[in-house]
Amino acid sequence: MKPLIALLTSLLFCSCADMYVTKTDVAGGSHSIVSGDAKDYDAKNGIRMVTNCRVAEPPKAIYVRPFCIDNAIFRGDHTASDGEMPIRKAITPITFAGELKQQLGKLAPTRILKEDETPRTGWLVEGEFTLVDGGDPIGRFFFGTFGVGRSILALHVRVTDVNKGMVVYEFDMAGGSRNQGRHGTVRASGLGHATPFDLVNAAERIYLVLEPNAFRYGERANIALQ
Repeated sequence: MKPLIALLTSLLFCSCADMYVTKTDVAGGSHSIVSGDAKDYDAKNGIRMVTNCRVAEPPKAIYVRPFCIDNAIFRGDHTASDGEMPIRKAITPITFAGELKQQLGKLAPTRILKEDETPRTGWLVEGEFTLVDGGDPIGRFFFGTFGVGRSILALHVRVTDVNKGMVVYEFDMAGGSRNQGRHGTVRASGLGHATPFDLVNAAERIYLVLEPNAFRYGERANIALQ
């Protein structure tokens, strides 16, 4: 019975819609960049990378510049008709910036920059979309649990420490609805438009990447070690 429960649990997590970091560049103390991607990782030792003890300081403010989508591949199910697709593509960066503001506001006061604005302090978060694929709801209806019709979102994120004038974190992200079927979940749309779910999941993942203890593990009110 226990092996069966373990198998079902693993299948559940494997099919969850989510976003994941696929490659990371971290600034070193001498403004060097240290990279880590899938080939640098193993289950026993984690990410194999060398850096020094200097880390980015917590931001006093965060500024979000809407991500560029000009060169992104934009396809799949997004609207009721193809005529709306250019509009949907144009407003996707604004929608995502709003989701990022909501999530990163948990770290520090956050605002969205206008096109002609430049931050003077704190962190600047910007990047580019590379793929926005809404998938196929018909495929999800019939064979969604096998990954047919799944949505895909891929983007590049860059975090700059404005005070130091250097990029401190830079990473690629990818994910989507994965093996969600017709019913969907709280993270996936099922038969609806999948991209809004993917944008929310991506914004949340960026926050989780930048906040080392987002769920406040280990915090307690009055229990001390003896």
